[in-house]
Amino acid sequence: MSDILLAEIIRLVSIVLSISIVNFVVGYRKNCDIDKWKNIAIQSVIVVIIFIISKYIDVMNLSIIYNEKTNYIENYFSLFSIIKNFDFSIINLIWITVNIVIIVSMTLIYNKIYKVEWNKFIFLYILSGQYTSIFADIIIPRILFAIQTGKSLSDNIVHNLNIHDWNIFNIEVLANLFLVCILIIIFIKIINKILKNKIYVYASYIILVNSVFIMLKILVRFAEMHGPFQIEQYLIIMEVVPQLAIIAITVTIYIVIEMKKENEERIKEKQAYNRLETKNDYYEKVEESQNQIRRLYHDMNNHLYNIQMMNKSSEDTSDYIVSLQNELKEARKTRVSGNSLFDIIVDEKMNICKNKGIEFDIDVDSKNTGFIKNMDMSSILANILDNAIEACDKMTSNKKYIKLTSMWADDMFVIICENSKENEVKKIGDRFITDKLNKSEHGIGIKSVEKSVKNYDGNMMIFCDDNLFKVKIMIPKR
Repeated sequence: MSDILLAEIIRLVSIVLSISIVNFVVGYRKNCDIDKWKNIAIQSVIVVIIFIISKYIDVMNLSIIYNEKTNYIENYFSLFSIIKNFDFSIINLIWITVNIVIIVSMTLIYNKIYKVEWNKFIFLYILSGQYTSIFADIIIPRILFAIQTGKSLSDNIVHNLNIHDWNIFNIEVLANLFLVCILIIIFIKIINKILKNKIYVYASYIILVNSVFIMLKILVRFAEMHGPFQIEQYLIIMEVVPQLAIIAITVTIYIVIEMKKENEERIKEKQAYNRLETKNDYYEKVEESQNQIRRLYHDMNNHLYNIQMMNKSSEDTSDYIVSLQNELKEARKTRVSGNSLFDIIVDEKMNICKNKGIEFDIDVDSKNTGFIKNMDMSSILANILDNAIEACDKMTSNKKYIKLTSMWADDMFVIICENSKENEVKKIGDRFITDKLNKSEHGIGIKSVEKSVKNYDGNMMIFCDDNLFKVKIMIPKR
């Protein structure tokens, strides 16, 4: 393999690694169900385009070198240094424009296809890019070069290296960068698994971000041992440290904002839980009342039967008693699906649908579901039906309907709720956002359902299009 071809392969691998880092940081497939091959095709197109652009940037770098501007600092394409030195030359403006175009294009792709919030993507893309650049271009190469040669990258020895030497060195740099990324990913996964409290998790992230300064301290020590020290010192103190300080402050602010959001979410969940407790108490009282009424119906039927037997001679009295018995039979036509709380919730929502002109189609079996706590049954069923009723109530045309089905499929209790809709349903992150007037209640119902389902190691799937919203819940038998 020729050295030129190897250099291009190294460039391609470095781009793939950089894109992979961005994908991990933004969690690009977390919020979408994109086909595997479609995803591979999109990612391949992104890599190829960036590969072509990077080729042109390298050509631009070479033109600067051949114009005898060979000092590394002068050739170091850093937005920070451009702003600091007010050096908005044509070359720097081209560099800035190219990066803006890349950021805008990537943001549109990840927002439209992968459903990543545009502001979150831009922030994390720039952040991960800066950290990757600092590790790949400064920290790892300099430490590795000093270990292998006993010299600094600012030493004249670098001019004696040929393209083959640089290729081997760049492969080693990529391998070490890959190892660093793997260690960071393992660290993050362990932290998320061990620390349940998000505050401690965020605090660990802040420590991780600032740990780069420890690496810089090691780099300074290497620079002192392997001269020329002044150029290395200038690069670290005047260029890298200020960038890292700004990034660290930005990350800290971002994490504080995320902690604030997390705290607000906990408050909303607590409020939702309190409302659910109140609603559950109401359903339990209704259940108790219905049991008393059933006993009363039974006793009343017996009394009427006895009176009828005693008054066989009176035709008017007998007809009156028969009419009372028929009314009692009609009043007792309540649903008996196997779970009394399930029936109470369904009956309540069915009456609401009747008043709102919503067709309610029902086919339910909730036998042997006593292992599901009343609080969770209330959370699951009431929330999905409330959301369905709300969506139908906002419709101005077409047929308003809700179809509720529950059944046992082997050892899995399945609830399927389908409803018509017209309003747009948006998803941000892992939350569904509707057009409720009260912004604080967005997505809380679905999140509450999901939490209750997970209590039983169940799954919830959601499908929606312009005219339909469908929720499927599967809970394994205990």
